[in-house]
Amino acid sequence: MFGRIFSRTRFLFPLLLALFAVFLTGWILVAAPLNHSAWLEAVSLQSQQQAPTSDPNTFHLLNGKLASLGWIVGRDCQRGLRAYLQTADTNPDAALVGTGWLDPTTGTFINGQNNNCMPGSLSMDNVVQLVHSKGGMAYFTVTMMTDGAPGSWTSQQQSDYIRRGTTDQSYIDNIVREVQRAHYDGVIMDLEAGLATYPNIQQLFATYNQRVWAALKPLHKWYGIALIHKLNDHDDYYSLNAFENWSLLARAADFIVVMAVDQSYFTPGPTVSIPWLKQLLAYTLRTMPNMLPRIIWELPLYGATWHLEGGNWVFDGGVNYADGVNAVQQIPLSQIDRGASDLNDTTCAHLVYTDSSGVKHSMWYHTAKNLYYVISNFKQILAQVPQFGHSHLQIAVWYRATWEPSDVWPMLRDVLPN
Repeated sequence: MFGRIFSRTRFLFPLLLALFAVFLTGWILVAAPLNHSAWLEAVSLQSQQQAPTSDPNTFHLLNGKLASLGWIVGRDCQRGLRAYLQTADTNPDAALVGTGWLDPTTGTFINGQNNNCMPGSLSMDNVVQLVHSKGGMAYFTVTMMTDGAPGSWTSQQQSDYIRRGTTDQSYIDNIVREVQRAHYDGVIMDLEAGLATYPNIQQLFATYNQRVWAALKPLHKWYGIALIHKLNDHDDYYSLNAFENWSLLARAADFIVVMAVDQSYFTPGPTVSIPWLKQLLAYTLRTMPNMLPRIIWELPLYGATWHLEGGNWVFDGGVNYADGVNAVQQIPLSQIDRGASDLNDTTCAHLVYTDSSGVKHSMWYHTAKNLYYVISNFKQILAQVPQFGHSHLQIAVWYRATWEPSDVWPMLRDVLPN
């Protein structure tokens, strides 16, 4: 997502600027309080009271005391490992990004050229071994560089790869071999640039995932699919998420990762919030209610910044917690718009200021208290949904590094029991 400036894949967001008509089906949910009976009735009707298919007592995706999966990124591996080691006693589970970059023309893997997990090597094998030594589950992230940068792949190439993967067994075998070689516990498929207009792309992507899933089952390896956030079948991010049919993909994996990140782009705002999570949940219940106990909700540890240009807000990029705090300390009080700023906001700290050149900026980032508020309240919302049963909320975070608000982890021990 765009916030993955820290990112494994950056979408071509300029394409979104042409999508001015935004139709938000969950507007009622945005205004609803957490425990409002009307909201519960709405989600119950959408999901048709279907029961969960999994027993939360026997289905374990994570080993840690804390139900949190942290991504460790190869190009920021040293800071990621330091952050990981600080909490490995409670949340040792990790998903690795850096050695699962696909070449769509061959179906083979490319190591990230900036991986720094091991001196003199692009390997991340030492991270897998470390995770296992701490009792955690290590997941192999299969993805593709499609951020529009020089040398990256196109949506057409990714879609062609998906199509070939439905019939070419070597594409599937390459994934299985790497899982076995490095002793991963499972795979997370994270392709994020399927072409919306590619013929039959939704069914092709589902079939491809079914084949990967089938190949991993005999090895007793978990298989998950990471899904781009979606509020309805044709929302304002349609050009990015149209290739993913949630109903089809729910029948093609052991679990789903819903990427509840990058909420705000066109105007300043949080990268995740409770009203937005309600909308995501409503769509989830409409498309794959039986998967609700098997969903890991991916949340951002980062925020974002904008500047005002010609009367319109322009997205600048992501901002991490440490940089956000440092920026607040450096900006003179005389430049801050106190009426529009709130560093104590419950959802997301934000600061609006005008720099010395007269340019107005808006910066939003999540503190530990913000993340605790979002996660604990979302847990309460899930507990009210019949399809969730007696399951526990499971999250993933993008991504682990020493710039994160590290004091959030002790706060979550009672919120995310595994």
